[in-house]
Amino acid sequence: MVKARGKIIALALALTMLLAFAPIPSESGKVVIAFDISHRQSPEGLELLANMTKDYYRVLIAYDQSDLERVPEATLKLFNEVRMGGFTRENLVDVDILLIGQPEALPRPGEVDVLKEWFSKPNKALWIAADSDFPAQGSERAQQFMNIVLEALGSSIRIDYISVEEYTENIGGAPYRVVGVVDPSPEIRFLAEGLTHHRVLFHGPGGLYVLVEGKPINPVKQLDLKPKNVYTVVRTTENSKVVDNSPEERGGLPPVFYDPLNDAVNKGPFPLMLVETFPNNRVIIASSETMYGGYRHMIVEEYRNRPLDGPVFVGNILKFLVSVVSKPLVVTETKTVTQTQILTETKPITITQVQTETVQVGVSTPIAAAIAIIALIIGVAAAFLLRR
Repeated sequence: MVKARGKIIALALALTMLLAFAPIPSESGKVVIAFDISHRQSPEGLELLANMTKDYYRVLIAYDQSDLERVPEATLKLFNEVRMGGFTRENLVDVDILLIGQPEALPRPGEVDVLKEWFSKPNKALWIAADSDFPAQGSERAQQFMNIVLEALGSSIRIDYISVEEYTENIGGAPYRVVGVVDPSPEIRFLAEGLTHHRVLFHGPGGLYVLVEGKPINPVKQLDLKPKNVYTVVRTTENSKVVDNSPEERGGLPPVFYDPLNDAVNKGPFPLMLVETFPNNRVIIASSETMYGGYRHMIVEEYRNRPLDGPVFVGNILKFLVSVVSKPLVVTETKTVTQTQILTETKPITITQVQTETVQVGVSTPIAAAIAIIALIIGVAAAFLLRR
């Protein structure tokens, strides 16, 4: 009987340790993906994205009823929930992945602070898209929006107030209909899996760059200066250049880096999509054209009889974002060990040495702790019953 009690207690203790350090899924067990239409985005392509993410919980973020009036009823039905009011703490509280297609309005007061707070938490992913300075929407708000948000979130990526034109990889000979070359950095080569043509539509893109110690660089052409946590996904060819379609004399914003008059920076290749990783399973994808909305989104599988990889490529991006936010968080736990030694000279002296040891453990949550305590109680209760 004593041996049986000992085995049960040992089993309970083992179960306690196993449960205490095992990764615990989120309470809901679901990935929440939010799609923003609260900044005057066109709903074009939303139905495709919603169908691509049907295995997850899909939230549509609008600001008011006028946003919903732009969305077809059939598209609205594809979302699990509609949240009104734009970017608020309540609307983003459980969101894991946030998609911001090409916005046509700047952030409202308080929204940037909400985004900053949201992204400061573990297991978050943002895909934000902008545009070129071609005045189809009448301004450069999409670029301004992207730069405001990326700066607030601590990103080194920015987009310049210019247009990128491509003279070999384009549609129908029009240089503004850019066909982006899907050429991921080696570390994220999996984003090109399953592609046939390695080409995606970037209809009228702007030009991304990266800040290194406050100075802009082209991460495609200046690999030696590129931060280690920034990766290229899509680029142009060397037969591309920048154009200022909204110069200052017509009310546009001046280029920050890609000056069309500067031969040192005005020729390609240029990055069209970049990935930036952050600690605690966080990632930002910035693209110079959009996955929904805009004049023509990048999900298309052909455009003007040119075959493209839009659906597979965007699907790969979404799977990557889901994998990032679904990873167990690795917590660094610090354990302090105290050792006391007595040295005798003319009088006893006590010297205390404190040794700090760092160990890696899985996600530790209140739920895990509660389960561990329950397991211990069960084991002790079983042992008590056996005594009877």
